[in-house]
Amino acid sequence: MKRRQIFVTVLLLLAIAALSFLTVKQREEAQYRYLPIARSSFSATPTGTKALYRTLSELGFKVDRWRKAWRHLELNKRNTVLFVVEPASNFFPRLEDWRRLVEFAEAGNLVWVSAEFFPETVAGEAKASKVSRTARPLFNAPWLNGVNRYIVKSEIRLTKPWQPPVQATFVSLEPHREIPLLGDQNGTVLKVIVVGNGYIVIDSNPYALSNEGIAKGDNFRLVLNIVGSVAGQNGVVLFDEWGRGLGEGEHWWWAVTPATRGTVLQLVLAGCLLILALGIRFGRPIAPLTQPFSRTAFVQGLATLLQRGDTLRDVVKLLELQFLRQVFGLPYLWQLPENEQVEQMLLSLPPTRRGEVRRIWLWAEKLRHQPQLSEKDVLKWAREMQKVAQAKG
Repeated sequence: MKRRQIFVTVLLLLAIAALSFLTVKQREEAQYRYLPIARSSFSATPTGTKALYRTLSELGFKVDRWRKAWRHLELNKRNTVLFVVEPASNFFPRLEDWRRLVEFAEAGNLVWVSAEFFPETVAGEAKASKVSRTARPLFNAPWLNGVNRYIVKSEIRLTKPWQPPVQATFVSLEPHREIPLLGDQNGTVLKVIVVGNGYIVIDSNPYALSNEGIAKGDNFRLVLNIVGSVAGQNGVVLFDEWGRGLGEGEHWWWAVTPATRGTVLQLVLAGCLLILALGIRFGRPIAPLTQPFSRTAFVQGLATLLQRGDTLRDVVKLLELQFLRQVFGLPYLWQLPENEQVEQMLLSLPPTRRGEVRRIWLWAEKLRHQPQLSEKDVLKWAREMQKVAQAKG
């Protein structure tokens, strides 16, 4: 087996093993709708939202992901909470997407926009240090029952009225509709905008929703108060991934569950591995190399013969026998004669031809007894043998 074939085989085996591992992990998340860990914000990293996702699901809320464009949000839905955490700055949606997001909230739902690293998303600016701080309620409100210590790990404070980061005017997003809920001595950290029959929560502290921060202070208490008041028992909690650049493409492939995609890729790689194994076994490389000595039909046929099996020594033996038949005029020579007999037959040839025939014959004997024989060596010898055999004595 060639070094290249070994490398391709090992690479395919590693790819199949990796896909098997990912498929198993995805099937373990079957109760969470086959979440693809490698591409989802649903992760166990400190900044992920896996803890919040699972906790809300275990508390009885219907939790799901939103991986389509925001313009596909259904306006007939009610009592739905949509978390938009750290939307990608290089993937800011178009105007129609932001408009549908606001209309979705106006219909009687809640959209929670939480971002720190992209202040334009929350209309804020740096006002504090990275040191953890405690934000407190700015007034008594039902959503703030039991919330006394909201742990903040963000420099951004909400200093301006919020507007989506697109050039547009939304009548329902007037500054007087904004209600600050939590803040510290540096400014407001979380506020709510009343829009139609719903709400938009603007939060500059995504740390409170992350795996690391959800259990700190009264962070989860606040989330539970808001989600419980909006979603209730029949509502839905959605985690947006499209705004993070992890959403679905609008084609058939995304209709297949991630676990099934992994299985399909495994089958494709296994098929490639099978083709490679058959090629190694029967001598048919997947991409045969161009032979440097294939200018004549004879050498082309020989190259094809050499590629069909590990029979190089047998090929040399057959060609040597054919060579001796031709140069000595012995059509009924069925096996290679002994070296002494060949030396005697060489004496019958003219002196000018005797040396060339002896050179080709000794070359063939050397190839047949060579420990490692390559196709290139055999092809080189066959080309010289053809020249000598066709030359006139």
